[in-house]
Amino acid sequence: MTDDDRTPRPAALGLAGLSAGFGIIGVSIGFATFLGITATASGGRDTAGFGPLAGSAASSFVLGVLLIVGAALLWRAHRAARVVIGVAVLLLAASSLARMVLDSISFLSVVGTVLSMLALVAMGSLLLSDGVRDHVREGVPLRLR
Repeated sequence: MTDDDRTPRPAALGLAGLSAGFGIIGVSIGFATFLGITATASGGRDTAGFGPLAGSAASSFVLGVLLIVGAALLWRAHRAARVVIGVAVLLLAASSLARMVLDSISFLSVVGTVLSMLALVAMGSLLLSDGVRDHVREGVPLRLR
């Protein structure tokens, strides 16, 4: 198969972009939250009251890294890409559901939850699409033209 004959994979490209974008956002939020905790907590020494916030920062960072790794694997058409992104989407869905149950209801929390769910539905549908499945099965990395 030549490059001219190759069918473009918009689903794989879209999923890789969403995964990388949300991963970068998650890593950024986790890192910024961690910096805020250490700057606020008595010069970085007394972080006892910031346990839940530290857990949230760590989970954002880890999920962000997981999504970035999944995007890179998908770009390279690695077989593990769908599993890595699928695990990240399931963890993000669980996080969104927990936020709906535990957070107090405000306009921002409702809008954030709705937008999170829409993004997760989009990622889940792309993950299960034939385009992504074919892309991984063929094993040909994505290319930008």
